[in-house]
Amino acid sequence: MKKILLASTALVGFAGAAAAAEITLSGYAEIGIDGGNAVGYETQFHNDWQVNFNFSGTMDSGVEFGGKVQIEETNGPGATNGGLKIDDEAFWVSGTFGKVTLGETAGALDWAVPDVYSGSGISDDHSTHAGAYWNTGMDGFYDNQILRYEYSFGDFGVALSAEMDDTGVQDTIWALGGKWAGQLSGLDVTAGLGYQSNGGADTVSVGATAAMSNGLSFALGYAQFNSDTAPGGIVFDTGDFVSGATQVENWMGVGVAYTTGALTVGANYSVYGAELAGVPDPSGWGLVANYDLGGGAVAMASYGASDNGVAGNGKGDETWSIGLGLSF
Repeated sequence: MKKILLASTALVGFAGAAAAAEITLSGYAEIGIDGGNAVGYETQFHNDWQVNFNFSGTMDSGVEFGGKVQIEETNGPGATNGGLKIDDEAFWVSGTFGKVTLGETAGALDWAVPDVYSGSGISDDHSTHAGAYWNTGMDGFYDNQILRYEYSFGDFGVALSAEMDDTGVQDTIWALGGKWAGQLSGLDVTAGLGYQSNGGADTVSVGATAAMSNGLSFALGYAQFNSDTAPGGIVFDTGDFVSGATQVENWMGVGVAYTTGALTVGANYSVYGAELAGVPDPSGWGLVANYDLGGGAVAMASYGASDNGVAGNGKGDETWSIGLGLSF
């Protein structure tokens, strides 16, 4: 992504510490067409954009700091009025002690566990079907202000995170995560494990990816959700929830992708096991194709199909999109 330098200046910090700081600007836009048979979905033109302000600096001690603030428009399928919003704002400090990040960032579980999805679509239909899951656990259930500490040693990394309920009604959401990346039998392998809980609900997730030298790659993920009915407790899917019982859900997903030259194609399938009598398991599969046109432009096509979709997860039985992703 091409970055435009907005400012580079020297700032004087507290206790006489001088810091060189830099602010850079980058952007991303999408243009194309999408459609499907979900409620509120009609074949229509699609455009989306975002501007990223990236901050970085270094203290006299060598400790680095930085952050990111994103401004984006809120148009989308079914939207009647567009607008602007600030998103993904987070700032960090990093040194030999590790890295501390605070803001709208991934919790330790999501930080550690890889997704099963590859490629991108202008509407991400391939990764938003009824069976889709992104290892986010309980991130964002409160105010989405997450504090994460991470530390890396060799091929390993570990993290701890917390998200507090500002109202004081629910307990803090804690998460632990660990990941590894390296070579195994000639494959480039990543693997991660995470756990997250607020006392009344918890999530365990594990995932792994393996990439071959011929461009073929595979991904596998599993997660289990547990939520009780204590007053103020978190409920994962209110549409499936049965009062007076502990809810247990399992998710499993697999993905495969192939890259050759500028072309990447991928497919995935995933399913939830709601474990509730009379509730069919939501599932779905997706296809995606990306072609790098150079200069920051990528041609994108994606498709998703769902079975037994439930409110809050999945866009509908079938959705699709085709267009261009443009990085600046």
